[in-house]
Amino acid sequence: EMSEDEVRPLLVEGRVGLAAVNGPRSVVVSGDADAVTELVQGRKAKLLKVSHAFHSHHLDGMLDEFRRVVASVPAREPVIGLYGDVTNP
Repeated sequence: EMSEDEVRPLLVEGRVGLAAVNGPRSVVVSGDADAVTELVQGRKAKLLKVSHAFHSHHLDGMLDEFRRVVASVPAREPVIGLYGDVTNP
């Protein structure tokens, strides 16, 4: 439970970064496990169990491959309409 402004001074360049801002007092940090654990020590926080340190420098090594795969997927206008039950006045 910290704001973006409160957590920014605690980030360690190259080790822990700001991954997401989900709300005024809800942020996600990501990076080296030991540095993240140290940052959240003694704070109201929850360590997420994930397979990868998403939104961190740990995924930089796969970016070229990701770009290659994405480039192979054709982009086009959607063909399925989107309908809702809310009307504008």
